[in-house]
Amino acid sequence: MAGIGAFVAGEKFLIDYLKYNTRSQMYAKSLPLVMVKSGLNRLKMIKENPQLKNKLWEITNKLQSELKNEGFDLGKTNSCITPVFLKVSVPEAMALVYDLRENHKIFCSIVIYPVIPKGLLLLRLIPTASHTIVDVKRTIKAFKAIRVKLEAGNYLKH
Repeated sequence: MAGIGAFVAGEKFLIDYLKYNTRSQMYAKSLPLVMVKSGLNRLKMIKENPQLKNKLWEITNKLQSELKNEGFDLGKTNSCITPVFLKVSVPEAMALVYDLRENHKIFCSIVIYPVIPKGLLLLRLIPTASHTIVDVKRTIKAFKAIRVKLEAGNYLKH
């Protein structure tokens, strides 16, 4: 349930533990009411529509298995967030991400050095229950296309 800030929901013993062991963070920040309301609405949606979780994992598993089948390095992941590691320079990374967004209509967040080793790019794909198998196929096609351009050195020319 991405948004801004955070909150903790859990068993009373966990909440009590956090209250007494993270005092410096208590009441330091608060969420805007719109974020609280949207979080509550999302919790309600999850509770009332358990099939959404199954759909999310169906899409995630398809995306991850297809990327692996095409030889992409996903590292180790056991969540819906799908990392794709590529060996690129920073200028190549910028051109590649621009290409994905503008020409293939795929948005993904990027992580580069110093968070990960120099020469690597981490693309984070975050599938949702509203994505379809057609979206997965389009994503795989786009990733195959960017790999061809990357291997040909096309992203160095920008």
